[in-house]
Amino acid sequence: MISIIIPVYNEESTIRETLGNLLYNNDVEVIVVDGESNNRTLEFAKQYPVRVIKSVKNRAAQLNEGARIVKGDKFLFLHTDCRLDSGCLEKIESCLTDSFAGGCFTQKIDSKKFIYRFIETSENIRAKVSRVFYGDQAIFVRRDAFFKIGGFDKIDLFEDVIFSQKLKKLGKTCVLKKKVYASARRWERQGVIKTTLINWLISLGFFIGISPDVLKKIYTDIREG
Repeated sequence: MISIIIPVYNEESTIRETLGNLLYNNDVEVIVVDGESNNRTLEFAKQYPVRVIKSVKNRAAQLNEGARIVKGDKFLFLHTDCRLDSGCLEKIESCLTDSFAGGCFTQKIDSKKFIYRFIETSENIRAKVSRVFYGDQAIFVRRDAFFKIGGFDKIDLFEDVIFSQKLKKLGKTCVLKKKVYASARRWERQGVIKTTLINWLISLGFFIGISPDVLKKIYTDIREG
């Protein structure tokens, strides 16, 4: 069984589309982990055949809490502003039964603007070369591998990067050709150039050893509320 774990915070504008696009059957379990939303996110989530639980407002903590209580032997961590291509779940099944510890999907930014083709291409090349994955690439992992590496570090930024770094030390990881469609909302709200520069700046800061707590201060939270 694949358990899809979706962390949310004030996502009333995206949660229905995200949950509406998922397939529900006996081989899929979906859990929404809310981080203290103060709008209609929970109300909308409960309209779907999913389990909804509450957690502190911290994405790493939310992901860990979801993983702790789900039943599946394979986990998929899905951001609520991301949409899976058809056939993605089947590819996870085949990948994780071929001795891979985990992986992610090929990212496609959900906009027709040409600049996004450059951004997504560079991100996909980075992921394939480094085997370092970002959360909006829809990271998946075997259950045993998740707990063996201790889950996500409870930090404010780059919990996905540290997680994938630990994962590739444990075993083989992959970038599947199937696509995950990521929302362009952050770039659209802040501007493509500004958002890209912020991303590069905080990424550089992280890789030269600046604390995520410090980097969080220059990172603009674009979620609602």
